[in-house]
Amino acid sequence: MDNRSPPPLASTAPQQVHHYYHPHKSGGVAALLEVLPGLFLQTFGIGHMYAGNVGTGLIIMFGYWALAFVNFLLCFVFIGFITWPLCWIGALVISSLTAANACKSR
Repeated sequence: MDNRSPPPLASTAPQQVHHYYHPHKSGGVAALLEVLPGLFLQTFGIGHMYAGNVGTGLIIMFGYWALAFVNFLLCFVFIGFITWPLCWIGALVISSLTAANACKSR
């Protein structure tokens, strides 16, 4: 016969749960990260990346650049001089508002 004691069944001590702190993102900062690069570099989507929506930010960034390329081509038939500023203003307003709202929903 073996005289060793049996192994303990289960620990009755409470298990540790790790709660990681995710700081809240500011909607104003996200909007500024959309507006400032959009004004000077025509680069939209950075505010969405700040808010944590990297995929959405990349879609907005590359989508706007594709739209700007189409508008550049339309400048050769003069309609691009109207559509490009309208698309730029629309992207500026819509992307900044959606980036600010993305921060509130997280």
